[in-house]
Amino acid sequence: MKFGIIGFGKIARKFVASINATSGQVVAVGSYSLSAKDSYLQNNPAVRLYRNYDELLDDPEIQAVYIALPHAMHREWIIKALTRKIPVLCEKPAVLSGADMAEVLDEARKNDTYFLEALKTIFNEGTQKLVEDLPLIGKLEKIEANFCFDATFMKGSNSYLFDQVQGGALNDVGPYLIGFANALNKQPVVSVDSTCSKDGKIVTYFNSTVTYANGVVAILEGAIDQTKDRYALVTGEKGTIMIPMFNRITHYQINLDDKSVISRDFTINGDDMTMEIQALIDDVTQGKTQSGVYGFEAHQENAKLLEQINDSFDR
Repeated sequence: MKFGIIGFGKIARKFVASINATSGQVVAVGSYSLSAKDSYLQNNPAVRLYRNYDELLDDPEIQAVYIALPHAMHREWIIKALTRKIPVLCEKPAVLSGADMAEVLDEARKNDTYFLEALKTIFNEGTQKLVEDLPLIGKLEKIEANFCFDATFMKGSNSYLFDQVQGGALNDVGPYLIGFANALNKQPVVSVDSTCSKDGKIVTYFNSTVTYANGVVAILEGAIDQTKDRYALVTGEKGTIMIPMFNRITHYQINLDDKSVISRDFTINGDDMTMEIQALIDDVTQGKTQSGVYGFEAHQENAKLLEQINDSFDR
């Protein structure tokens, strides 16, 4: 499948490496600032460079598009691609509000065209196996997960992380935490309580307690101003599951109350972005308009919870 890329920053450079382990290929890049002498273009002379995103979308060879623009620009270009009936993979968070997600999904349905937020955690083989293993620990009680890293050295740069409109810890690491919790417990949210730290208007740290209708509690912690060991701990009535690096699972350990221990290990084909790319390729090739792993309803619930957590900061 032939991809065009809109925006060519750090995450797009990861994408062009990740796609090498799939059946896809990049044929065009849209960027206002990328030098024509950039090493990627020099090493891939067949890749066309467009200075206008609309022109890239009008390229008849493009079969799918990966949108890697700053968050606040996603909605506009997702919709422009969908109206042209071009399947879309958009970097997370795809949009910044539940209303915007509803608009995007309506556009995808109206045009009968595939849309997928690039929430790579969901497509990790380890995540899928973890969901299957949950019954081993009995009734689910609690999900704890953190994604904390120190990016303060990037303050003052052009990084979106410290942009007042689209930056902050919630927009950057929140989708991983929210997507993980919601994938393990597909239930309505009944309440959200949060604490946060801010640098001006930028949320640099948050700790949110999410309570679901079935009584399960998720404690989600994220930061861009401090580093912690990244892990998730899932607790059930019969034991726990410890998951190091829950956002790209290669191992987890099930510890049951009867003292038995079960270890799971996984090999990632390519890297952690490869699986979401191949999932889109496979789905579109099969004529699907949404993912069976991460469908439109899950997209809407994740966007809604991100907004609920954001709103809870001001209470």
